Parts: sequence; structure tokens; C-alpha cells
Amino acid sequence: MKSQKGITLIALVIYVIVATIVIGTMATLSAFFFSNANNIKGQEEYAVEYNKFNMFFVNDVKNNQTAEITNGDVKKIKFADETTYEWRDGSIYRNDKKIATNVNSVEISSRVVKRGGETTQKTVITVEMDIGVRNSLKKSIEYVLKYW
Repeated sequence: MKSQKGITLIALVIYVIVATIVIGTMATLSAFFFSNANNIKGQEEYAVEYNKFNMFFVNDVKNNQTAEITNGDVKKIKFADETTYEWRDGSIYRNDKKIATNVNSVEISSRVVKRGGETTQKTVITVEMDIGVRNSLKKSIEYVLKYW
């Protein structure tokens, strides 16, 4: 009897179907990857603006125990040492000096958090920002005022 080596038509069809499924899955994953890469492309320039704001704001938060927040047409936060941050005209100003541009929106809020019963009380300031023209960078971060 002769040796019957080779593949049958059914095996060939199964190989083609499996290869099609694998290639389709890889194409879908690749498309998701590149669409997400395009979504974040350009945000690096807005991250610089956010970092400039954050650098000043962290320093002021850590050096002050109280802050007064005003949420009107012009969002404003005033610390105990008279340092003032304002959002107006699409920019953030610190003591009337522009520190960040292309800021679409800012929401500032505060809340008091109590730890260890009634003995320790911290004021947490939340800043939500939307920076950028297209593919904007949305950031929300909480800062704790000096509490000792």
C-alpha cells in the first residue's frame, strides 16, 4: 500500500479559516491601537501647560492653610497669603501673570475631610481642567491644603 502523505481539502479549508480569524483579530487590535494613538497625539503640548499650572499650584497649596473659592464667570481661588489664581479668557493667571494658555474650562471645589475622629481635619481642593484646542487634555486632581 502506498503512503498517503499530504493534506486533504477539508484540512486546507480549516487552515484557511483559522488563518483568516487570526489575521482579522490582529487587524482589529491594530486598528484600536492606532486610533487610540491618534486620540492622544497632540496632548503632549497641553501637558506642558498643565504642568506649569501644577508646579505653581502645588507650592501654594502646601504653604497655605485656607483658600477662598469663587465659581462665577471668572473662576478664582485666593489663598491666605493673598496669592490668587484666576481662569479668564481661556488662560489661567497667577497674581495677574499668565501661567497657562488654551484652557477650555476649569472647575474648582473644596471639601473638608476628617481623619482620626474629630482631631485631624484636612481641606481638599479639587481642580478639574480641560486644556487644548483639539484632542484636549482633561485632568482632575485633588490637592490637600497645609493642615499642621
